[in-house]
Amino acid sequence: MEAVARLRHYRGSAQKVRLVADLIRMKPVGRALAMLRATQKGCAPDIKKLVESAVANAQQNGSGVDADALVVSRILVDGAGRKPLQRNSMIRSVSNYKKRYARPRFMSGPQGRMWLVTRPFCHVTVHLSDDPVVRRKAGLTAEPARPVAKKKTGKVAAAVAKAGARPTAPKGAAKAETKDAKPKAPRAKKGAKAAEPGAGQE
Repeated sequence: MEAVARLRHYRGSAQKVRLVADLIRMKPVGRALAMLRATQKGCAPDIKKLVESAVANAQQNGSGVDADALVVSRILVDGAGRKPLQRNSMIRSVSNYKKRYARPRFMSGPQGRMWLVTRPFCHVTVHLSDDPVVRRKAGLTAEPARPVAKKKTGKVAAAVAKAGARPTAPKGAAKAETKDAKPKAPRAKKGAKAAEPGAGQE
């Protein structure tokens, strides 16, 4: 099975995005996400979201695909040309802190004109696959490891588990039963002398 996710018109140069794309090409999804988390590049968080989106596309509609079996088979970074950012009408709703990152830049032109400075954009496409051929190219086994099946419990183990699950009587009820079964004799008061058997008979 193959899953695809696309990021179109990404604000960044294709040359810089390819440096991050080369790190995760032909890597398992788990290792690719870990590398993107640790990469100190500006586009790494966006590429990480794109890979997570591709994993979600693979698992949709109850396909039952194991995410650990997927491999980044292809990741393509194509240039989308250069174009200027939008003008101040879009920037008025943005805070002053973000304006220096999103505002359009101008350069002087002939005869007192002012030209907009263009910015590079690119398209990024990620392909995930669990094909055995792709897994072999990535240095993995053809088939993903299956979970170990649980062994059936024997008669002794079943008897022990059944005995441990027996309901126990509450502590108060057990004490009441012992009191009813063996009534205790009344205690003699301190200082009182026991009556002698021959006393009082004349």
